[in-house]
Amino acid sequence: MKNILIYGASGHGKMIADIVSKTNEYNLVGFVDSFKPNNLEIYNTKIVGDLDSLPKLIAKFDVDGIVIGIGDNETRLRAYYNIIKVAPKIEFISVVHPSAILAEHVFIPEGTVVMAGAIINADAKIGKFCVLNTKASLGHDSIMSDFSSLSSGATVAGNVKIGFCSSICLSASVSQGLIIGDHTIIGGASLVLKSIKSKKLAFGVPINTIKNRSLDTFLKDLNHHNANKLIKK
Repeated sequence: MKNILIYGASGHGKMIADIVSKTNEYNLVGFVDSFKPNNLEIYNTKIVGDLDSLPKLIAKFDVDGIVIGIGDNETRLRAYYNIIKVAPKIEFISVVHPSAILAEHVFIPEGTVVMAGAIINADAKIGKFCVLNTKASLGHDSIMSDFSSLSSGATVAGNVKIGFCSSICLSASVSQGLIIGDHTIIGGASLVLKSIKSKKLAFGVPINTIKNRSLDTFLKDLNHHNANKLIKK
């Protein structure tokens, strides 16, 4: 059984720890968190160090892999970048709750987390480091690009494309065949009946407000054209 760490000891990290305990596929040796004290117990598991100590932790606990326990896409992206700087050879683990429903031939790549009750339908494609939260549903032939997410209760119809680092927030619904651009946020409980471009904040029932989002240099440089240069092969 592989020894793993969870990076991030907040609520999202707790949910991942719960999945790990239920699947019994990995041995969770601890949390890594740079903002909470060592030895603090979170969900029956202790924080064993911070980002800077990660290489030593890998050696000490004979760590085989790590899961990024951060729900926010852009923060998770930064965390990935910081982790590979200090531990470039670390394996990123994917976890799937046993109650999730996956169609045949659906592949869950590295770093992606599928929470309780999530549904992934036929021929849907999931990118790396995605999050499908509790009871989220992804329709047939839809695509989630790397570092994108569906919040709890989000419903995405068939043939939808969700761009790099984009979020479909709590209980939002996206209609058939639409495109959501990169770094775009669809607000909670919104109804999406038309495609939304990149770097937007859109909300309403149906969508009636669309605002521009400004990104810092780090995020601008990591758009969908060069994200693959960052993600390990």
